[in-house]
Amino acid sequence: MKFGIDMGHNCPPHDTGATGIKQEDTLTKAVGTHLIQKLKAAGHTAIDCTPTSASSVTDSLRQRANKANANNVNVFISIHFNKFDGRANGTEIFAISNASKGIAQSVLKEIVKLGFNTRGVKNTGFFVLKNTQMPAILIECCFCDSTTDMNRFDAEKMAEAIKDGLIGESNDEEHKSDKKYVLEITTKTILKPSTEQGAELPKESLIDIEPGDYPVLDVRFEENHYWVKWPDKSKGNRDQHFVFAGYSKVIEKE
Repeated sequence: MKFGIDMGHNCPPHDTGATGIKQEDTLTKAVGTHLIQKLKAAGHTAIDCTPTSASSVTDSLRQRANKANANNVNVFISIHFNKFDGRANGTEIFAISNASKGIAQSVLKEIVKLGFNTRGVKNTGFFVLKNTQMPAILIECCFCDSTTDMNRFDAEKMAEAIKDGLIGESNDEEHKSDKKYVLEITTKTILKPSTEQGAELPKESLIDIEPGDYPVLDVRFEENHYWVKWPDKSKGNRDQHFVFAGYSKVIEKE
Protein backbone atom coordinates (compact mmCIF):
# COMPACT_ATOMS: atom_id res chain seq x y z
CA MET A 1 0.00 0.00 0.00
CA LYS A 2 0.95 3.63 -0.38
CA PHE A 3 0.66 5.82 2.71
CA GLY A 4 0.82 9.61 2.95
CA ILE A 5 2.44 10.71 6.22
CA ASP A 6 1.92 14.27 7.44
CA MET A 7 4.13 15.33 10.35
CA GLY A 8 1.82 17.98 11.78
CA HIS A 9 3.02 21.61 11.71
CA ASN A 10 6.84 21.73 11.21
CA CYS A 11 6.42 24.55 8.70
CA PRO A 12 7.69 27.81 10.27
CA PRO A 13 7.10 30.63 10.61
CA HIS A 14 3.33 30.37 10.01
CA ASP A 15 2.56 26.77 10.97
CA THR A 16 4.23 25.78 14.23
CA GLY A 17 2.97 23.35 16.83
CA ALA A 18 1.93 23.58 20.44
CA THR A 19 4.47 24.21 23.17
CA GLY A 20 4.16 22.00 26.22
CA ILE A 21 6.57 19.93 28.26
CA LYS A 22 7.88 19.02 24.83
CA GLN A 23 7.40 20.87 21.54
CA GLU A 24 4.73 19.40 19.25
CA ASP A 25 6.83 19.91 16.11
CA THR A 26 9.66 17.84 17.58
CA LEU A 27 7.30 15.06 18.63
CA THR A 28 5.41 14.79 15.34
CA LYS A 29 8.64 14.73 13.36
CA ALA A 30 10.07 11.96 15.53
CA VAL A 31 6.95 9.78 15.25
CA GLY A 32 6.51 10.49 11.55
CA THR A 33 10.13 9.69 10.71
CA HIS A 34 9.95 6.37 12.55
CA LEU A 35 6.59 5.56 10.96
CA ILE A 36 7.86 6.14 7.42
CA GLN A 37 10.87 3.91 8.10
CA LYS A 38 8.70 1.16 9.58
CA LEU A 39 6.18 1.19 6.74
CA LYS A 40 8.96 1.01 4.15
CA ALA A 41 10.64 -1.83 6.06
CA ALA A 42 7.31 -3.69 5.91
CA GLY A 43 7.30 -3.39 2.12
CA HIS A 44 4.94 -0.44 1.74
CA THR A 45 5.40 2.98 0.14
CA ALA A 46 5.38 5.98 2.47
CA ILE A 47 5.24 9.53 1.12
CA ASP A 48 6.28 12.43 3.38
CA CYS A 49 3.53 15.01 2.84
CA THR A 50 5.02 17.63 5.19
CA PRO A 51 5.82 20.96 3.45
CA THR A 52 9.01 22.83 4.25
CA SER A 53 7.66 26.34 3.67
CA ALA A 54 4.28 28.01 3.31
CA SER A 55 2.83 31.51 3.07
CA SER A 56 0.12 30.81 5.67
CA VAL A 57 -1.40 28.07 7.79
CA THR A 58 -4.00 27.44 5.09
CA ASP A 59 -1.26 27.16 2.47
CA SER A 60 0.59 24.71 4.71
CA LEU A 61 -2.51 22.55 5.10
CA ARG A 62 -3.34 22.75 1.40
CA GLN A 63 0.14 21.58 0.42
CA ARG A 64 -0.21 18.50 2.62
CA ALA A 65 -3.54 17.48 1.11
CA ASN A 66 -2.36 18.28 -2.43
CA LYS A 67 0.75 16.12 -2.09
CA ALA A 68 -1.30 13.16 -0.86
CA ASN A 69 -3.74 13.60 -3.75
CA ALA A 70 -1.00 14.07 -6.35
CA ASN A 71 0.72 10.88 -5.21
CA ASN A 72 -2.58 8.98 -5.14
CA VAL A 73 -1.85 7.48 -1.72
CA ASN A 74 -4.18 4.84 -0.34
CA VAL A 75 -4.37 6.23 3.20
CA PHE A 76 -3.42 9.65 4.59
CA ILE A 77 -2.20 9.96 8.20
CA SER A 78 -1.73 13.32 9.90
CA ILE A 79 0.24 13.15 13.16
CA HIS A 80 -0.37 15.67 15.95
CA PHE A 81 -0.11 16.15 19.72
CA ASN A 82 -2.75 17.75 21.89
CA LYS A 83 -2.54 20.47 24.55
CA PHE A 84 -4.96 21.51 27.30
CA ASP A 85 -3.11 23.39 30.05
CA GLY A 86 -1.91 20.15 31.61
CA ARG A 87 -5.47 19.17 32.53
CA ALA A 88 -6.06 16.30 30.09
CA ASN A 89 -4.29 13.23 28.77
CA GLY A 90 -4.82 10.40 26.33
CA THR A 91 -5.19 9.66 22.64
CA GLU A 92 -7.92 10.61 20.19
CA ILE A 93 -8.21 10.15 16.44
CA PHE A 94 -10.32 12.13 13.98
CA ALA A 95 -11.97 10.65 10.89
CA ILE A 96 -14.95 11.71 8.80
CA SER A 97 -15.69 8.78 6.45
CA ASN A 98 -16.76 5.26 7.36
CA ALA A 99 -13.60 3.80 5.80
CA SER A 100 -11.45 6.25 7.75
CA LYS A 101 -13.24 5.49 11.01
CA GLY A 102 -12.43 1.79 10.67
CA ILE A 103 -8.73 2.62 10.23
CA ALA A 104 -8.89 5.07 13.14
CA GLN A 105 -10.37 2.44 15.47
CA SER A 106 -7.63 -0.02 14.53
CA VAL A 107 -4.85 2.52 15.17
CA LEU A 108 -6.41 3.73 18.42
CA LYS A 109 -6.62 0.16 19.72
CA GLU A 110 -2.87 -0.28 19.21
CA ILE A 111 -1.92 3.06 20.81
CA VAL A 112 -4.07 2.33 23.87
CA LYS A 113 -2.07 -0.88 24.37
CA LEU A 114 0.89 1.39 25.21
CA GLY A 115 -1.01 2.57 28.28
CA PHE A 116 -2.57 5.80 27.00
CA ASN A 117 -6.10 6.75 27.97
CA THR A 118 -8.56 6.45 25.08
CA ARG A 119 -10.50 9.57 24.12
CA GLY A 120 -12.13 7.79 21.21
CA VAL A 121 -12.58 8.32 17.49
CA LYS A 122 -14.18 11.67 16.70
CA ASN A 123 -15.82 13.19 13.64
CA THR A 124 -14.44 16.68 13.00
CA GLY A 125 -13.90 18.09 9.53
CA PHE A 126 -10.30 19.25 9.74
CA PHE A 127 -8.91 20.72 6.50
CA VAL A 128 -6.65 17.77 5.67
CA LEU A 129 -9.50 15.31 6.25
CA LYS A 130 -11.95 17.19 4.04
CA ASN A 131 -9.52 17.90 1.21
CA THR A 132 -7.86 14.53 0.71
CA GLN A 133 -9.32 12.09 -1.80
CA MET A 134 -8.63 8.91 0.14
CA PRO A 135 -9.38 7.57 3.65
CA ALA A 136 -7.68 9.98 6.04
CA ILE A 137 -7.13 10.13 9.78
CA LEU A 138 -5.69 12.77 12.10
CA ILE A 139 -4.04 11.29 15.19
CA GLU A 140 -3.65 13.29 18.39
CA CYS A 141 -1.08 10.88 19.79
CA CYS A 142 -1.29 12.27 23.32
CA PHE A 143 -0.91 15.58 25.19
CA CYS A 144 2.45 17.32 24.94
CA ASP A 145 1.68 19.32 28.12
CA SER A 146 0.66 16.29 30.20
CA THR A 147 3.24 14.90 32.61
CA THR A 148 1.38 11.57 32.56
CA ASP A 149 1.55 11.30 28.78
CA MET A 150 5.06 12.63 28.31
CA ASN A 151 6.45 10.24 30.94
CA ARG A 152 4.86 7.35 29.02
CA PHE A 153 5.61 8.57 25.50
CA ASP A 154 8.27 6.93 23.33
CA ALA A 155 8.40 8.02 19.66
CA GLU A 156 9.44 4.65 18.26
CA LYS A 157 6.84 2.72 20.25
CA MET A 158 4.15 5.19 19.16
CA ALA A 159 5.18 4.77 15.51
CA GLU A 160 5.17 0.98 15.90
CA ALA A 161 1.64 1.10 17.32
CA ILE A 162 0.41 3.30 14.47
CA LYS A 163 2.08 1.00 11.94
CA ASP A 164 0.45 -2.06 13.50
CA GLY A 165 -2.92 -0.35 13.42
CA LEU A 166 -2.49 0.54 9.75
CA ILE A 167 -1.21 -2.74 8.35
CA GLY A 168 -2.18 -5.28 11.00
CA GLU A 169 1.23 -6.76 11.68
CA SER A 170 1.28 -6.68 15.45
CA ASN A 171 3.31 -9.43 17.06
CA ASP A 172 0.82 -9.71 19.93
CA GLU A 173 -0.44 -13.20 20.73
CA GLU A 174 -3.97 -12.36 19.58
CA HIS A 175 -2.66 -11.76 16.05
CA LYS A 176 -0.70 -15.00 15.79
CA SER A 177 -2.17 -17.82 13.72
CA ASP A 178 -1.55 -21.56 13.40
CA LYS A 179 -2.51 -21.45 9.72
CA LYS A 180 0.10 -22.43 7.17
CA TYR A 181 0.27 -21.12 3.63
CA VAL A 182 1.98 -22.08 0.40
CA LEU A 183 2.64 -19.52 -2.30
CA GLU A 184 2.35 -21.22 -5.68
CA ILE A 185 4.18 -19.35 -8.43
CA THR A 186 2.57 -20.38 -11.74
CA THR A 187 4.67 -18.21 -14.08
CA LYS A 188 8.20 -16.91 -13.62
CA THR A 189 7.85 -13.45 -12.06
CA ILE A 190 9.38 -11.11 -9.48
CA LEU A 191 9.05 -10.44 -5.78
CA LYS A 192 8.66 -6.69 -5.13
CA PRO A 193 8.84 -4.40 -2.07
CA SER A 194 5.47 -2.79 -2.94
CA THR A 195 2.51 -3.11 -5.33
CA GLU A 196 4.00 -0.57 -7.72
CA GLN A 197 4.94 -1.63 -11.24
CA GLY A 198 8.35 -3.27 -11.41
CA ALA A 199 9.54 -0.68 -13.93
CA GLU A 200 8.91 2.05 -11.32
CA LEU A 201 10.94 0.36 -8.57
CA PRO A 202 14.72 0.17 -8.07
CA LYS A 203 16.09 -2.78 -10.03
CA GLU A 204 18.02 -4.03 -7.02
CA SER A 205 14.76 -4.35 -5.03
CA LEU A 206 13.28 -6.86 -7.52
CA ILE A 207 13.87 -10.57 -6.98
CA ASP A 208 13.34 -13.19 -9.69
CA ILE A 209 11.32 -16.19 -8.61
CA GLU A 210 10.79 -19.41 -10.56
CA PRO A 211 7.56 -21.43 -10.76
CA GLY A 212 7.07 -23.71 -7.77
CA ASP A 213 5.62 -23.97 -4.29
CA TYR A 214 7.03 -21.80 -1.50
CA PRO A 215 5.93 -22.00 2.17
CA VAL A 216 5.09 -18.59 3.67
CA LEU A 217 4.12 -17.52 7.18
CA ASP A 218 1.35 -15.05 6.41
CA VAL A 219 -0.51 -13.61 3.44
CA ARG A 220 -3.07 -11.00 2.44
CA PHE A 221 -4.44 -9.63 -0.83
CA GLU A 222 -3.74 -6.01 -1.82
CA GLU A 223 -4.31 -4.25 -5.15
CA ASN A 224 -4.11 -7.37 -7.36
CA HIS A 225 -1.05 -8.60 -5.46
CA TYR A 226 -0.36 -11.02 -2.65
CA TRP A 227 1.61 -9.67 0.27
CA VAL A 228 3.53 -12.59 1.76
CA LYS A 229 5.74 -12.97 4.81
CA TRP A 230 8.71 -15.20 4.01
CA PRO A 231 10.13 -17.56 6.68
CA ASP A 232 13.50 -15.78 6.48
CA LYS A 233 15.40 -12.99 4.72
CA SER A 234 17.02 -15.24 2.15
CA LYS A 235 15.44 -13.34 -0.73
CA GLY A 236 16.66 -9.79 -1.06
CA ASN A 237 17.53 -9.39 2.63
CA ARG A 238 13.86 -8.79 3.48
CA ASP A 239 11.17 -11.16 4.67
CA GLN A 240 8.10 -9.43 3.19
CA HIS A 241 7.28 -9.32 -0.50
CA PHE A 242 4.54 -8.49 -2.98
CA VAL A 243 3.87 -10.74 -5.96
CA PHE A 244 1.39 -10.20 -8.80
CA ALA A 245 -1.69 -12.37 -8.21
CA GLY A 246 -2.02 -13.13 -11.92
CA TYR A 247 1.17 -15.20 -11.77
CA SER A 248 0.56 -16.84 -8.43
CA LYS A 249 -1.95 -18.23 -6.00
CA VAL A 250 -2.02 -19.03 -2.31
CA ILE A 251 -2.96 -22.37 -0.83
CA GLU A 252 -4.00 -22.54 2.83
CA LYS A 253 -2.84 -25.62 4.68
CA GLU A 254 -4.53 -26.96 7.80
